[in-house]
Amino acid sequence: MSSTPMSTRLFIHDTHVAGRVVDVLIEDGRIADMSPGQPRPEAATVIDGSRYAVFPTFANLHTHAAMTLFRGYGGEVPLQQWLQQWIWPKEKLLDDERVYWGVRLACVEMIKSGTTAFADMYFELPAAARAVHDSGIRALLGDNVFGDADRFVDASSYSAPEWQDEMVRYCVAPHSVYAVSDEGLRRVARYCAENDLRCHIHMCETEKEVADCLAQHGCRPYEHLAQLGLLDLLSHRLIGAHSLYLSDSEMALMSRHGVTAVHNPNSNLKLGSGYRFQYAELQAAGVRVALGTDGCASSNNLDMLEASKTMSLLQKGWRQDSTSTPAGEVLHVASRNGFEAMGVDAGELEVGRQADMMLVDLDNVAMVPDNDTVANLIYAAHNDAIDTVICNGRVVMRHRQVAGESEVVAAVREIARQMHLYRS
Repeated sequence: MSSTPMSTRLFIHDTHVAGRVVDVLIEDGRIADMSPGQPRPEAATVIDGSRYAVFPTFANLHTHAAMTLFRGYGGEVPLQQWLQQWIWPKEKLLDDERVYWGVRLACVEMIKSGTTAFADMYFELPAAARAVHDSGIRALLGDNVFGDADRFVDASSYSAPEWQDEMVRYCVAPHSVYAVSDEGLRRVARYCAENDLRCHIHMCETEKEVADCLAQHGCRPYEHLAQLGLLDLLSHRLIGAHSLYLSDSEMALMSRHGVTAVHNPNSNLKLGSGYRFQYAELQAAGVRVALGTDGCASSNNLDMLEASKTMSLLQKGWRQDSTSTPAGEVLHVASRNGFEAMGVDAGELEVGRQADMMLVDLDNVAMVPDNDTVANLIYAAHNDAIDTVICNGRVVMRHRQVAGESEVVAAVREIARQMHLYRS
């Protein structure tokens, strides 16, 4: 199959949207109509939606897409040992072609689990952009920064990369407050502010990170960014990945400046970083929360459906409150909030919004009976319930088939062999 539609019109008839049976008309990448009994439009690609429920797709707000290449490699060892002995030596072997195929694999996996947009943090951005374009989905590609960020001294030197368009956009991604110098952080903030770029950074991921920041700077990580002037400069452009260990004062700062906190529950659990993400407290403070998977080297998959379920169950479990973080709220976090943080007008099934949606098979065993389709999706379904995925009005998966999947799988297997990633 191709990710390019037969026409710029897509017509899904007799489908289920929020408990109603309607026809969905998509024109030029946006939802043009969503009502019952529409006449079938001319020159449209038609899908019979009678056995499907339509949901907004997911936006994965924190990952390292090319690290699909390292899935299962050197796992379950202490973090620093894993990085120093396993990951960093192999990353030196990466080139643009290997990154391309790693990102292609990530895009296939994300599409098959209902994700059509992601915020990334890695390198070889032109190759990554080519992979995303070839996959037909959206990305915010973060230019990873360490040290003094010398490349960002002159904010006026910025020019949009040739690969940037409405689907794939550039941002700056300083690794963390401990891996980038204070001057480097200031340079990045000025660069982003003057050029209206998003800034994607790891924040408050571990207790050690917070303790080290307190010891070195006398304040916590978000307080440190505030003292450096970064929050004033970056405001809503700042995407804080993890944001797991937060004080009340940090949450107040995040709210005041419009920072997005990105919860990565599966990665936090697998790395032993923690599980008490302060979702209710962030909500009460007025902080937007989005959801992410982190990279495949640390969470092992890019399945936002799984991450959504984990988020809800963790909140219910550690708070001992079955009413905490209901399914509909989690879907909002995993979809609408992520798209908003990326500056994309999607994540809700409303006329006029960009048409990023998925068709979930109501005959899938996990969706039966359909007493509550949202609860079934979040708590019961696996990604095999997702039949069709649409991004920007284009079908990128139909009947679980993604264009080029077998070629991608073969290419990544060969790269893994070349890089000696297989265990003996």
